[in-house]
Amino acid sequence: MPAGDAGVPGEPAPSAACSGAEGTARLAWSYDAAWDQSVDFRGTMDAEGRTYWTECDSAYWSDKDPSQLQCHLVSASRDGAIRYRLLLPRARLTAVHAVDAERLFLTSGGATLSAQALEDGRELWNVDLAKLRSEDPQAGLSFIVDSVSLAAPYVFAVVRHVFEDEDGKTLLVAVRANTGVVAWTALTPPVRTPLVLDAEGNIYGGSFDSATGETTLFSYTQAGKQRWQVRRAGEHQPTAVEGGRLVLDRAEMADATTGARLVTLATATVEEGWFSLGQSSSGFGRVTMQTGGMLVLPAPPCTGAGCPTEVHPGRTFLYGLSPEDGSARWYRAVGAWPMSPLLTQRDSLLLVDRPAEAGCEESNTCTGDDSSNDSFLRELAVKDGHELAACALPGKAPYITPPALHGGRVVLGAWTNWLASNDWTRRMSIRAFDLSVPTEPATTGWVTAGGGNSRSGRAARP
Repeated sequence: MPAGDAGVPGEPAPSAACSGAEGTARLAWSYDAAWDQSVDFRGTMDAEGRTYWTECDSAYWSDKDPSQLQCHLVSASRDGAIRYRLLLPRARLTAVHAVDAERLFLTSGGATLSAQALEDGRELWNVDLAKLRSEDPQAGLSFIVDSVSLAAPYVFAVVRHVFEDEDGKTLLVAVRANTGVVAWTALTPPVRTPLVLDAEGNIYGGSFDSATGETTLFSYTQAGKQRWQVRRAGEHQPTAVEGGRLVLDRAEMADATTGARLVTLATATVEEGWFSLGQSSSGFGRVTMQTGGMLVLPAPPCTGAGCPTEVHPGRTFLYGLSPEDGSARWYRAVGAWPMSPLLTQRDSLLLVDRPAEAGCEESNTCTGDDSSNDSFLRELAVKDGHELAACALPGKAPYITPPALHGGRVVLGAWTNWLASNDWTRRMSIRAFDLSVPTEPATTGWVTAGGGNSRSGRAARP
Protein backbone atom coordinates (compact mmCIF):
# COMPACT_ATOMS: atom_id res chain seq x y z
CA MET A 1 0.00 0.00 0.00
CA PRO A 2 1.55 3.36 -0.97
CA ALA A 3 2.64 5.52 1.92
CA GLY A 4 0.72 8.77 2.20
CA ASP A 5 -1.97 7.93 -0.37
CA ALA A 6 -4.54 10.69 -0.42
CA GLY A 7 -5.44 13.28 1.99
CA VAL A 8 -3.96 16.54 2.97
CA PRO A 9 -0.62 15.88 4.70
CA GLY A 10 -1.61 17.47 7.95
CA GLU A 11 0.51 18.11 11.00
CA PRO A 12 1.91 14.80 12.20
CA ALA A 13 1.33 13.49 15.69
CA PRO A 14 4.19 14.01 18.18
CA SER A 15 6.80 11.30 17.74
CA ALA A 16 8.84 9.61 20.41
CA ALA A 17 11.68 9.66 17.92
CA CYS A 18 11.98 13.45 18.19
CA SER A 19 14.73 14.80 20.40
CA GLY A 20 12.84 17.83 21.75
CA ALA A 21 9.70 18.30 23.79
CA GLU A 22 6.22 17.72 22.37
CA GLY A 23 7.29 16.41 18.98
CA THR A 24 9.94 19.01 18.20
CA ALA A 25 13.53 18.66 17.09
CA ARG A 26 15.93 19.91 19.76
CA LEU A 27 17.76 23.06 18.72
CA ALA A 28 21.49 22.46 19.30
CA TRP A 29 22.71 25.87 18.15
CA SER A 30 21.78 28.75 15.87
CA TYR A 31 23.59 31.56 14.07
CA ASP A 32 22.24 34.90 12.88
CA ALA A 33 24.56 37.25 11.02
CA ALA A 34 24.61 41.00 11.59
CA TRP A 35 21.63 42.83 10.10
CA ASP A 36 23.72 44.29 7.26
CA GLN A 37 25.28 40.98 6.19
CA SER A 38 24.09 38.57 3.49
CA VAL A 39 24.83 34.88 4.18
CA ASP A 40 25.43 32.18 1.58
CA PHE A 41 25.33 28.70 3.16
CA ARG A 42 24.96 25.61 0.98
CA GLY A 43 25.07 22.84 3.54
CA THR A 44 28.86 22.57 3.31
CA MET A 45 30.22 20.44 6.15
CA ASP A 46 33.47 18.56 6.64
CA ALA A 47 34.02 15.08 8.06
CA GLU A 48 34.35 16.53 11.59
CA GLY A 49 30.92 18.17 11.46
CA ARG A 50 32.30 21.69 11.01
CA THR A 51 30.29 23.99 8.74
CA TYR A 52 31.41 26.70 6.30
CA TRP A 53 29.69 29.68 4.68
CA THR A 54 30.34 33.20 3.37
CA GLU A 55 29.02 36.57 4.54
CA CYS A 56 29.03 39.74 2.45
CA ASP A 57 28.04 43.34 3.03
CA SER A 58 24.44 43.58 1.90
CA ALA A 59 24.13 45.75 -1.20
CA TYR A 60 20.58 46.53 -0.15
CA TRP A 61 21.66 48.20 3.09
CA SER A 62 24.92 49.76 1.88
CA ASP A 63 25.63 52.88 -0.15
CA LYS A 64 29.13 51.63 -1.03
CA ASP A 65 30.24 51.00 -4.58
CA PRO A 66 29.66 47.30 -5.31
CA SER A 67 33.42 46.80 -5.75
CA GLN A 68 33.95 47.98 -2.13
CA LEU A 69 31.54 45.53 -0.50
CA GLN A 70 33.51 43.11 1.66
CA CYS A 71 33.01 39.36 2.07
CA HIS A 72 34.16 36.98 4.79
CA LEU A 73 34.70 33.25 5.03
CA VAL A 74 33.12 31.87 8.22
CA SER A 75 33.47 28.48 9.89
CA ALA A 76 31.70 27.04 12.92
CA SER A 77 32.57 24.00 15.02
CA ARG A 78 30.20 21.08 15.34
CA ASP A 79 28.76 22.80 18.42
CA GLY A 80 28.29 26.15 16.68
CA ALA A 81 31.30 28.03 18.04
CA ILE A 82 32.79 30.36 15.43
CA ARG A 83 36.25 29.03 14.49
CA TYR A 84 37.21 31.94 12.24
CA ARG A 85 35.76 34.82 10.23
CA LEU A 86 38.28 35.90 7.62
CA LEU A 87 38.16 38.72 5.11
CA LEU A 88 38.24 37.43 1.54
CA PRO A 89 40.40 39.22 -1.03
CA ARG A 90 37.59 39.19 -3.61
CA ALA A 91 33.88 39.97 -3.40
CA ARG A 92 31.01 39.18 -5.83
CA LEU A 93 29.28 35.80 -5.92
CA THR A 94 31.19 34.32 -2.99
CA ALA A 95 30.19 30.80 -1.96
CA VAL A 96 31.69 27.68 -0.36
CA HIS A 97 30.86 24.85 -2.74
CA ALA A 98 32.74 21.78 -1.57
CA VAL A 99 35.30 20.41 0.86
CA ASP A 100 37.78 17.54 0.94
CA ALA A 101 39.98 16.29 3.77
CA GLU A 102 42.23 19.38 3.67
CA ARG A 103 40.66 22.17 1.61
CA LEU A 104 37.57 24.25 1.01
CA PHE A 105 36.71 25.24 -2.55
CA LEU A 106 35.24 28.71 -3.04
CA THR A 107 34.10 30.91 -5.87
CA SER A 108 34.37 34.69 -5.76
CA GLY A 109 34.95 37.69 -7.96
CA GLY A 110 32.74 36.27 -10.68
CA ALA A 111 34.81 33.39 -12.04
CA THR A 112 37.65 32.95 -9.54
CA LEU A 113 38.01 29.49 -8.02
CA SER A 114 40.12 29.19 -4.87
CA ALA A 115 41.13 26.69 -2.20
CA GLN A 116 41.29 27.55 1.49
CA ALA A 117 42.82 25.52 4.31
CA LEU A 118 40.22 23.81 6.50
CA GLU A 119 41.97 24.58 9.75
CA ASP A 120 42.46 28.34 9.48
CA GLY A 121 40.81 29.45 6.24
CA ARG A 122 43.98 30.85 4.66
CA GLU A 123 44.03 30.88 0.86
CA LEU A 124 46.17 28.12 -0.65
CA TRP A 125 45.70 28.98 -4.32
CA ASN A 126 43.36 30.77 -6.69
CA VAL A 127 42.78 30.71 -10.43
CA ASP A 128 40.81 33.19 -12.52
CA LEU A 129 38.85 30.89 -14.80
CA ALA A 130 37.54 33.81 -16.87
CA LYS A 131 41.04 34.23 -18.34
CA LEU A 132 40.65 30.82 -19.95
CA ARG A 133 37.87 32.34 -22.07
CA SER A 134 39.08 35.92 -22.57
CA GLU A 135 42.28 37.88 -22.00
CA ASP A 136 40.31 41.13 -21.84
CA PRO A 137 39.91 42.04 -18.13
CA GLN A 138 36.61 43.81 -18.80
CA ALA A 139 35.22 40.88 -20.78
CA GLY A 140 36.30 38.59 -17.97
CA LEU A 141 33.80 40.27 -15.66
CA SER A 142 31.00 38.73 -17.73
CA PHE A 143 31.86 35.14 -16.80
CA ILE A 144 30.62 33.27 -13.73
CA VAL A 145 31.10 29.80 -12.25
CA ASP A 146 27.88 27.81 -12.32
CA SER A 147 28.98 24.50 -10.83
CA VAL A 148 31.79 23.10 -8.67
CA SER A 149 32.23 19.35 -8.10
CA LEU A 150 34.98 17.15 -6.67
CA ALA A 151 36.54 13.91 -7.88
CA ALA A 152 40.10 13.55 -6.61
CA PRO A 153 42.60 14.62 -7.78
CA TYR A 154 40.50 17.28 -9.52
CA VAL A 155 37.95 19.95 -8.75
CA PHE A 156 35.67 20.54 -11.74
CA ALA A 157 34.02 23.84 -12.60
CA VAL A 158 31.65 25.08 -15.30
CA VAL A 159 32.29 28.64 -16.51
CA ARG A 160 29.43 30.43 -18.26
CA HIS A 161 29.00 33.81 -19.92
CA VAL A 162 26.23 35.79 -18.22
CA PHE A 163 24.70 36.34 -21.66
CA GLU A 164 24.14 32.80 -22.85
CA ASP A 165 24.00 33.70 -26.52
CA GLU A 166 27.51 35.19 -26.43
CA ASP A 167 29.08 32.12 -28.02
CA GLY A 168 26.69 29.28 -27.19
CA LYS A 169 29.30 27.40 -25.15
CA THR A 170 30.32 26.84 -21.55
CA LEU A 171 33.80 25.88 -20.43
CA LEU A 172 34.37 22.71 -18.44
CA VAL A 173 37.57 23.07 -16.41
CA ALA A 174 39.52 20.48 -14.42
CA VAL A 175 41.80 22.02 -11.78
CA ARG A 176 44.22 20.03 -9.64
CA ALA A 177 42.82 20.26 -6.14
CA ASN A 178 46.21 20.40 -4.39
CA THR A 179 47.90 23.04 -6.57
CA GLY A 180 45.26 24.99 -8.52
CA VAL A 181 46.94 24.11 -11.82
CA VAL A 182 44.51 23.77 -14.72
CA ALA A 183 44.77 20.18 -15.97
CA TRP A 184 42.42 20.34 -18.95
CA THR A 185 39.50 22.24 -20.43
CA ALA A 186 36.66 21.40 -22.81
CA LEU A 187 34.06 23.55 -24.54
CA THR A 188 30.59 22.07 -24.10
CA PRO A 189 27.03 23.01 -25.03
CA PRO A 190 25.71 25.60 -22.55
CA VAL A 191 25.27 23.98 -19.12
CA ARG A 192 23.14 25.60 -16.44
CA THR A 193 22.73 22.71 -13.99
CA PRO A 194 25.41 21.16 -11.77
CA LEU A 195 27.66 18.45 -13.12
CA VAL A 196 26.97 14.90 -12.02
CA LEU A 197 29.96 12.65 -11.26
CA ASP A 198 30.11 8.91 -10.73
CA ALA A 199 32.40 6.93 -8.43
CA GLU A 200 35.09 6.70 -11.13
CA GLY A 201 35.10 10.45 -11.68
CA ASN A 202 33.28 10.37 -15.03
CA ILE A 203 31.39 13.61 -15.69
CA TYR A 204 27.82 13.98 -16.98
CA GLY A 205 26.12 17.14 -18.20
CA GLY A 206 23.15 18.28 -20.22
CA SER A 207 22.18 21.33 -22.26
CA PHE A 208 18.57 22.09 -23.18
CA ASP A 209 17.85 24.09 -26.33
CA SER A 210 14.43 25.71 -25.98
CA ALA A 211 14.37 26.61 -29.68
CA THR A 212 14.56 22.98 -30.81
CA GLY A 213 13.08 21.39 -27.70
CA GLU A 214 16.05 19.03 -27.46
CA THR A 215 18.68 18.25 -24.84
CA THR A 216 22.31 17.54 -25.67
CA LEU A 217 23.67 15.02 -23.16
CA PHE A 218 27.38 14.39 -22.82
CA SER A 219 29.95 12.59 -20.70
CA TYR A 220 33.69 13.03 -20.18
CA THR A 221 36.22 10.87 -18.41
CA GLN A 222 38.03 12.23 -15.39
CA ALA A 223 41.04 12.80 -17.65
CA GLY A 224 39.05 14.98 -20.07
CA LYS A 225 38.29 12.56 -22.91
CA GLN A 226 34.76 12.74 -24.28
CA ARG A 227 33.02 9.41 -23.78
CA TRP A 228 29.80 10.15 -25.66
CA GLN A 229 27.37 12.87 -26.74
CA VAL A 230 23.73 12.35 -27.74
CA ARG A 231 20.69 14.50 -28.47
CA ARG A 232 17.34 13.69 -26.97
CA ALA A 233 13.89 15.21 -27.55
CA GLY A 234 12.61 17.09 -24.50
CA GLU A 235 14.37 18.52 -21.46
CA HIS A 236 16.36 15.80 -19.71
CA GLN A 237 19.09 17.04 -17.36
CA PRO A 238 21.35 14.52 -15.56
CA THR A 239 20.48 14.49 -11.85
CA ALA A 240 22.04 11.33 -10.37
CA VAL A 241 24.32 8.46 -11.33
CA GLU A 242 25.35 5.21 -9.73
CA GLY A 243 26.16 1.67 -10.78
CA GLY A 244 26.23 2.48 -14.49
CA ARG A 245 22.78 4.09 -14.47
CA LEU A 246 22.16 7.78 -15.10
CA VAL A 247 18.96 9.52 -13.97
CA LEU A 248 17.61 12.20 -16.31
CA ASP A 249 15.33 14.57 -14.41
CA ARG A 250 12.19 12.74 -13.35
CA ALA A 251 11.75 11.14 -16.80
CA GLU A 252 14.09 8.23 -17.43
CA MET A 253 17.08 6.10 -16.56
CA ALA A 254 19.90 6.02 -19.13
CA ASP A 255 22.98 3.86 -19.65
CA ALA A 256 25.85 5.83 -18.14
CA THR A 257 28.35 4.30 -20.58
CA THR A 258 26.49 5.33 -23.76
CA GLY A 259 23.66 7.70 -22.87
CA ALA A 260 21.11 5.33 -24.37
CA ARG A 261 17.66 5.13 -22.77
CA LEU A 262 17.17 2.17 -20.43
CA VAL A 263 13.80 2.65 -18.75
CA THR A 264 11.11 5.30 -18.44
CA LEU A 265 10.34 6.42 -14.88
CA ALA A 266 6.78 6.42 -13.57
CA THR A 267 7.17 10.13 -12.81
CA ALA A 268 7.64 10.88 -16.52
CA THR A 269 3.85 10.92 -16.69
CA VAL A 270 3.31 13.78 -14.23
CA GLU A 271 0.28 15.96 -14.83
CA GLU A 272 1.06 19.14 -16.65
CA GLY A 273 0.50 22.47 -14.96
CA TRP A 274 2.30 24.92 -12.72
CA PHE A 275 4.00 23.60 -9.64
CA SER A 276 6.86 24.69 -7.43
CA LEU A 277 9.43 22.66 -5.56
CA GLY A 278 10.62 25.70 -3.68
CA GLN A 279 14.07 27.22 -3.97
CA SER A 280 17.37 26.05 -2.56
CA SER A 281 20.78 27.56 -1.91
CA SER A 282 22.34 24.37 -3.27
CA GLY A 283 22.74 23.76 -6.96
CA PHE A 284 22.52 20.01 -6.54
CA GLY A 285 19.37 18.16 -7.54
CA ARG A 286 16.65 16.75 -5.32
CA VAL A 287 17.27 13.12 -6.27
CA THR A 288 18.97 10.46 -4.20
CA MET A 289 19.83 7.08 -5.63
CA GLN A 290 21.21 3.66 -4.75
CA THR A 291 20.99 1.30 -7.68
CA GLY A 292 20.83 -1.68 -5.36
CA GLY A 293 17.65 -0.38 -3.81
CA MET A 294 15.85 2.83 -4.58
CA LEU A 295 15.61 6.08 -6.50
CA VAL A 296 13.82 8.84 -4.57
CA LEU A 297 12.63 12.19 -5.91
CA PRO A 298 9.81 14.72 -5.38
CA ALA A 299 7.46 15.44 -8.27
CA PRO A 300 3.84 16.37 -9.04
CA PRO A 301 1.21 13.61 -9.28
CA CYS A 302 1.94 11.03 -11.97
CA THR A 303 -0.79 9.27 -13.90
CA GLY A 304 0.28 5.67 -14.50
CA ALA A 305 0.20 2.43 -12.55
CA GLY A 306 1.07 2.83 -8.88
CA CYS A 307 0.63 6.62 -9.00
CA PRO A 308 -1.37 8.68 -6.46
CA THR A 309 -5.14 8.34 -6.73
CA GLU A 310 -5.85 11.56 -4.83
CA VAL A 311 -4.06 14.89 -4.81
CA HIS A 312 -3.52 17.35 -1.98
CA PRO A 313 -3.02 21.13 -1.75
CA GLY A 314 0.74 20.99 -2.23
CA ARG A 315 0.35 18.76 -5.31
CA THR A 316 3.76 17.25 -4.62
CA PHE A 317 4.70 13.68 -3.72
CA LEU A 318 7.90 11.99 -2.72
CA TYR A 319 8.33 8.87 -4.87
CA GLY A 320 10.34 5.74 -4.25
CA LEU A 321 11.10 4.28 -7.68
CA SER A 322 12.70 1.05 -8.81
CA PRO A 323 16.10 1.65 -10.45
CA GLU A 324 15.51 -1.49 -12.53
CA ASP A 325 12.22 -0.73 -14.27
CA GLY A 326 11.30 2.80 -13.13
CA SER A 327 8.05 1.72 -11.46
CA ALA A 328 6.67 3.46 -8.37
CA ARG A 329 7.23 1.30 -5.30
CA TRP A 330 5.79 3.87 -2.92
CA TYR A 331 4.85 7.50 -2.65
CA ARG A 332 3.80 9.92 0.07
CA ALA A 333 2.40 13.43 0.09
CA VAL A 334 4.88 16.21 0.88
CA GLY A 335 4.81 19.97 0.70
CA ALA A 336 6.16 22.03 -2.15
CA TRP A 337 9.46 22.81 -0.40
CA PRO A 338 11.11 19.41 0.14
CA MET A 339 14.87 19.71 0.22
CA SER A 340 17.21 17.16 -1.29
CA PRO A 341 16.67 13.92 0.64
CA LEU A 342 19.81 12.67 2.37
CA LEU A 343 20.51 8.95 2.66
CA THR A 344 21.64 7.82 6.10
CA GLN A 345 23.37 4.73 7.42
CA ARG A 346 20.05 3.70 8.98
CA ASP A 347 18.66 3.03 5.47
CA SER A 348 16.53 6.11 5.90
CA LEU A 349 15.92 9.39 4.11
CA LEU A 350 16.26 12.72 5.89
CA LEU A 351 14.56 15.82 4.51
CA VAL A 352 12.68 18.98 5.46
CA ASP A 353 9.00 19.01 4.52
CA ARG A 354 6.55 21.95 4.60
CA PRO A 355 3.13 20.31 4.19
CA ALA A 356 0.51 22.60 2.67
CA GLU A 357 -2.40 23.45 4.94
CA ALA A 358 -6.00 22.59 4.17
CA GLY A 359 -7.84 25.52 2.64
CA CYS A 360 -4.71 27.17 1.29
CA GLU A 361 -6.21 27.17 -2.21
CA GLU A 362 -8.63 29.90 -1.14
CA SER A 363 -5.82 32.34 -0.42
CA ASN A 364 -3.38 30.98 -3.03
CA THR A 365 -0.78 30.22 -0.35
CA CYS A 366 -0.27 26.47 -0.89
CA THR A 367 3.13 26.97 -2.48
CA GLY A 368 5.71 29.63 -3.18
CA ASP A 369 7.10 32.49 -1.12
CA ASP A 370 3.68 33.41 0.30
CA SER A 371 3.03 30.02 1.90
CA SER A 372 3.10 30.25 5.70
CA ASN A 373 3.49 26.58 6.53
CA ASP A 374 5.20 24.80 9.39
CA SER A 375 8.38 22.82 8.69
CA PHE A 376 9.08 19.26 9.80
CA LEU A 377 12.32 17.32 9.81
CA ARG A 378 11.22 13.94 8.51
CA GLU A 379 13.03 10.63 8.55
CA LEU A 380 11.56 8.03 6.22
CA ALA A 381 12.40 4.38 5.61
CA VAL A 382 14.00 3.99 2.17
CA LYS A 383 12.29 0.65 1.56
CA ASP A 384 8.67 1.76 1.77
CA GLY A 385 8.56 5.47 2.71
CA HIS A 386 7.30 4.65 6.20
CA GLU A 387 7.68 7.63 8.53
CA LEU A 388 10.22 6.99 11.29
CA ALA A 389 10.00 10.51 12.72
CA ALA A 390 8.44 13.89 11.92
CA CYS A 391 9.80 16.55 14.23
CA ALA A 392 8.59 20.14 14.11
CA LEU A 393 11.12 22.89 13.37
CA PRO A 394 10.65 26.39 14.78
CA GLY A 395 9.20 29.26 12.77
CA LYS A 396 7.44 29.63 9.45
CA ALA A 397 10.52 30.41 7.37
CA PRO A 398 11.44 27.87 4.67
CA TYR A 399 14.60 25.85 5.27
CA ILE A 400 16.36 26.01 1.92
CA THR A 401 19.61 24.07 2.28
CA PRO A 402 20.16 20.34 1.94
CA PRO A 403 20.50 18.56 5.31
CA ALA A 404 24.13 18.44 6.46
CA LEU A 405 24.43 15.54 8.89
CA HIS A 406 27.12 14.57 11.39
CA GLY A 407 26.70 12.28 14.39
CA GLY A 408 22.95 12.76 14.46
CA ARG A 409 23.17 16.55 14.25
CA VAL A 410 21.49 18.20 11.25
CA VAL A 411 22.53 21.69 10.11
CA LEU A 412 20.15 23.72 7.94
CA GLY A 413 19.86 27.23 6.56
CA ALA A 414 16.55 29.14 6.57
CA TRP A 415 15.28 32.40 5.09
CA THR A 416 14.32 34.24 8.24
CA ASN A 417 12.90 37.34 6.52
CA TRP A 418 11.12 35.41 3.80
CA LEU A 419 7.97 37.53 4.01
CA ALA A 420 9.74 40.89 4.02
CA SER A 421 8.15 42.06 0.77
CA ASN A 422 9.89 45.43 0.92
CA ASP A 423 13.36 43.88 1.20
CA TRP A 424 14.69 41.98 -1.80
CA THR A 425 17.67 40.72 0.22
CA ARG A 426 16.82 37.31 1.67
CA ARG A 427 18.36 36.97 5.11
CA MET A 428 19.63 33.50 5.88
CA SER A 429 20.14 32.12 9.37
CA ILE A 430 21.69 28.77 10.28
CA ARG A 431 20.12 26.25 12.66
CA ALA A 432 21.41 22.92 14.01
CA PHE A 433 19.07 20.23 15.35
CA ASP A 434 19.64 16.87 17.00
CA LEU A 435 18.08 13.58 15.98
CA SER A 436 17.01 11.29 18.80
CA VAL A 437 18.93 8.39 17.22
CA PRO A 438 22.43 9.46 16.11
CA THR A 439 23.34 8.40 12.59
CA GLU A 440 25.71 9.35 9.79
CA PRO A 441 25.20 9.89 6.06
CA ALA A 442 25.32 6.85 3.83
CA THR A 443 28.59 6.49 1.92
CA THR A 444 26.94 6.56 -1.52
CA GLY A 445 24.12 8.22 -3.35
CA TRP A 446 24.07 11.64 -1.74
CA VAL A 447 26.57 14.16 -3.09
CA THR A 448 27.81 14.63 -6.65
CA ALA A 449 25.44 11.83 -7.63
CA GLY A 450 22.61 14.26 -6.95
CA GLY A 451 21.90 13.85 -3.26
CA GLY A 452 22.41 17.52 -2.60
CA ASN A 453 24.85 17.74 0.29
CA SER A 454 28.04 19.64 -0.51
CA ARG A 455 30.64 17.42 1.10
CA SER A 456 33.24 15.62 -0.99
CA GLY A 457 31.23 12.45 -1.41
CA ARG A 458 32.36 10.35 1.54
CA ALA A 459 30.87 10.36 5.01
CA ALA A 460 34.29 10.06 6.68
CA ARG A 461 37.87 11.02 5.95
CA PRO A 462 39.70 8.60 3.60
